[in-house]
Amino acid sequence: MIRLLLSDLTAHARVWLGILALTIATGFVGAIAAGLIETGIVHGGRVQEGLSSTSAAVIMFTSVTAIIVLSSTANLTVALQQRAYALWQLVGIRPTLVGIVVLTQLGIVGAVGALVGCLVATPAFPALFVWAFREWSNMQGISLHLGIISMLIVVATITVVVLIGGLRGARRASRTPPIEALRDPEPPRVRMGWFRIVLTVLAAGGAVALAWNLDGSATLSAFSGQAILITPLFAAALAAAGPLVFPLVLRAWTSLLPASMSASWFLARNSARYRLSQSTAAISPLMVAIALSGGLYTMAATLDAAIVQRNGSTTSTGLAPEGVVILLGGSLLLSAVAAAATVFMSGNAREREFALIQAAGSTHSAITLTAIWEAVIYTATATILGTLATVIGGLVIAAKLSLALPVVSFATIALISCGGLVLILAATIAPTSAALRHEIPRTLAAE
Repeated sequence: MIRLLLSDLTAHARVWLGILALTIATGFVGAIAAGLIETGIVHGGRVQEGLSSTSAAVIMFTSVTAIIVLSSTANLTVALQQRAYALWQLVGIRPTLVGIVVLTQLGIVGAVGALVGCLVATPAFPALFVWAFREWSNMQGISLHLGIISMLIVVATITVVVLIGGLRGARRASRTPPIEALRDPEPPRVRMGWFRIVLTVLAAGGAVALAWNLDGSATLSAFSGQAILITPLFAAALAAAGPLVFPLVLRAWTSLLPASMSASWFLARNSARYRLSQSTAAISPLMVAIALSGGLYTMAATLDAAIVQRNGSTTSTGLAPEGVVILLGGSLLLSAVAAAATVFMSGNAREREFALIQAAGSTHSAITLTAIWEAVIYTATATILGTLATVIGGLVIAAKLSLALPVVSFATIALISCGGLVLILAATIAPTSAALRHEIPRTLAAE
């Protein structure tokens, strides 16, 4: 079993590198948050009060993103190897053993990645702390603490999330009849299972309950402390309902552009629609990043407008760069890595498609343009959904503050969208260029 486990990890290194990179990033962010908590506990007093509230905000934003991206990426990792697991059963490996091996692989990669992330965070923690808290008088010159126990808790938590995220895929890999799996070269579609339905209901219900109970007459700090959760909850509901929402939005806006616009657009549009499992995994993290950052800046701008309307004051609640990094840095990092990793992981199937297109007479430049269009489709879909969550959250906040409309931070949305597009392009173009250098017969013959 150990030999099978390790040889499969090596044979499908490209797929496993995606979730490994994501768990490393998650371990890094988790270790920073754990260091804040441990440092606060050691010093106590005002230091603990300040670091506890900060670490709680970091964990709140990061955990929403981490659960979404780790679960979807773990499930995609298993789905991309469905044919290999079917071959295992054909050569006599019991279905139960297939599921055990898959979960063991996920556990190993999750634990190793989280541990590496924690080790990387250890030397980076002091520099990040000094930069982030340079304006806090209580934090100057204090000793920092990030112990082994804290790191082990982070590693265990990430490993459990990865295992839970891949559990459904592992069960499917062990229960699908081998012949049926071999007939379907594509990973199965992401469906609205009971777990996603529960998450959607909880997130949407939480958003509605919070919106209903928001008190616009409360103090600025009290109101913003609650209002800051509105957009993340709407984004979480959209992400959980992704198998239903993402295909509808993707098909709707891409249908506005005619297929006759260019051959590369036609191929990219159909590829993105057909690969809905990969599309969902790529769109979800970027959408969350856009909603979190756009929602935060929209809330701040809307609060400024309310202050001006009530008091005639020009006092701004402007967000300091270090404050934004503390609140959203971890979420943005995880979202960026996840969006790029999921595109990179699914590149093997695209290599065969590119070889077929070449065999049909297409040029290298046309295939590269197809890959670029596909990255644009993912980014645009994520931007539409992220903007929708931001606007809905802003409308709720504006209504509670007796404003006609929110001040939506479209500049922030555009900035995060452009950054996401660059990362997805990098994860798309590099494998495409490498695939175009392969011999067509060899690529088409590979299994």
